Amino acid sequence: MSNKEILEAYRLFDRASSGDYRAKAEMVESLTTSDFPQLLGRGFNTKLAAAYQAVTPVWSQYSTRTTVQNFKPQTYKQLLGYNGLELVPEATEYPAGDFAETQFEFQARKYGRRLGLTFEMIVNDELGAFRNIHETLAQAARDLEGTATADALLNGKRSDVNTDFFKAANGNAPESAALTRESLQAAIETVSQKRDVNGRPLVRPNLVLVVPPALEFTARAIVGASEVRVTNGNTQVTSSNALAGAVTVVVDPNLMRSTHAKAAKTWFLLPAPNTARPALVTAFMSGRETPDLRYRNDQGNRVGGGSIPVGEGSFDDDTIQYRVRHIVGAAAIDPTFTFVSRGN
Repeated sequence: MSNKEILEAYRLFDRASSGDYRAKAEMVESLTTSDFPQLLGRGFNTKLAAAYQAVTPVWSQYSTRTTVQNFKPQTYKQLLGYNGLELVPEATEYPAGDFAETQFEFQARKYGRRLGLTFEMIVNDELGAFRNIHETLAQAARDLEGTATADALLNGKRSDVNTDFFKAANGNAPESAALTRESLQAAIETVSQKRDVNGRPLVRPNLVLVVPPALEFTARAIVGASEVRVTNGNTQVTSSNALAGAVTVVVDPNLMRSTHAKAAKTWFLLPAPNTARPALVTAFMSGRETPDLRYRNDQGNRVGGGSIPVGEGSFDDDTIQYRVRHIVGAAAIDPTFTFVSRGN
């Protein structure tokens, strides 16, 4: 089966979807051959992959991408510190030391949807709804990734922040300060004072400020201004903005899936992705990292013998079934450089 055949099958479907009556007639005839749905399915899969890659995910701005080999819980290990280098006197054996380490668990899960294309839909001129199916499914896959990643910041019921992660024992218990210049500066100063297991100061990584849409312009005004004006009595003083460029603002609408009353006011300070101590990971299965679209050929056989054309539909419900699958998972893992406030 050549790429040319796949492309021709998809182009035929595309022309039929655009209202080309001749293409519709050709497609009805093509559906009676056993290879057309397979050709069309491969064409969709190519289009789906292209559309999927064209959508830039928000989650990639604050979560570290990783791959796994299976659905089992995965272990993410980090070397958290060592005792440092010691003076080695002449002709003296080097002192031994061990790395301290910790580990976090996460796993990928399988998601999908089945869609049915029927002969009646073709005859009744209802193909227009399927013209951009690859774009719809690609966006659905990206939405799934975004939802899974944002959900790692929330509890299982999306009724509050993830208090198994944001808690006093992790040094990042939820605060109740509104997003202001002063509160953001205080949060940055807080995470800048973190130490490793041996008590040595850690170098603060680049930070991202993750906010819901309701806080977008507040966040951008705080870190985007080059100057700030402060009134002291009757005197107004202008100075450079110390927070200009201090963090990268990320606006994630998925945070509004939370049902808690202060969801629109809640803001997160996280390390940028791919740093040494990532707060979040978003996992994909190796070799299955993009959405997969397939068709099912299960029309059965006639009682009197002889095969039944695929265009007659499934044995179960007279449809030509297409199925999309996407494997993804996300988890909050390292709380070191994290901060959250529910607002006031």
